[in-house]
This record gives sequence, structure tokens and C-alpha cells, in this order.
Amino acid sequence: MTRILLVYYSQTGRTSRIARLICSAIGCDTERLEPLIPFSGSQSDIRKQITSNPHIPIRELVHDINQYGTVILGMPVWDNDIPPPMLSFINTTDWKGIKIHPFFTTGGVYVNVYSSLKEKCRGASLSAPLFLIFDNDGVLADVKE
Repeated sequence: MTRILLVYYSQTGRTSRIARLICSAIGCDTERLEPLIPFSGSQSDIRKQITSNPHIPIRELVHDINQYGTVILGMPVWDNDIPPPMLSFINTTDWKGIKIHPFFTTGGVYVNVYSSLKEKCRGASLSAPLFLIFDNDGVLADVKE
């Protein structure tokens, strides 16, 4: 049996809730990505922090991704793309031979994020993405493949 690791980033807690549900259902190992310097302030403040430094250093992972054949990647969609902490993780990982099952949490636009993930995770085998769409109150409103 292939070991499964779920790696996720969550800013508001929505992605974290979904990650906990998945881990509870399938019994996988989990790793939450944390920026070394947490984002603070409003959405506008966070955008300024990211613009000034697009490479966000993250806390070292507890799990060694090379020990897993399957990785579930969970992330919110930021500006129709991958959030910077997840991007930092992706860019420093050798994806060759790993199966990736991505899920994305979003409140709206998500057209480009999957193609961006495919481009960045060269050598991996990516399954169809799952998009979990939340309304303005943080309630899960729809799920799409």
C-alpha cells in the first residue's frame, strides 16, 4: 500500500477544515504549510507583503515527502493561482514519480490554478482536481471537478 501525505496551506481555515475531513476519512499523514513570518492585516496588506517578496519562506516540514508515493495537495486559490507558501513548497520539491491529488478551495475564479500546478509539478502524475467553492459566509456552496 502506498503511503499518503496530505500537504495543505490554509489562510482562513476553510482548506484546513477540508484537509481534516480527508485525513479523518482515509487515515493519511498530514502536513500544514506555515510561512516563517505569518501574514497579517487585511487582504490588501497581505498582497503588499507578497508583492514585496514573492518567495515566502516556510517552516521546515516534519514529514519527508520522498517517503510517500501519493501526495494530496490542498490550497486556497489566490488571484486565480497557487498561494505563495504552497508555491515555495512546490518549487523546492522533486515531484518525479509522485502521484498528486489536488483540491482547491475558492470563493470564485479558479480557471488557471490547475494548469499552473501541472506546469510546476513536472514529473508528477496529477489526477483531476477537485474545486470546493465557498460562499461569502464561508459555507460550502458547490463542488466541481
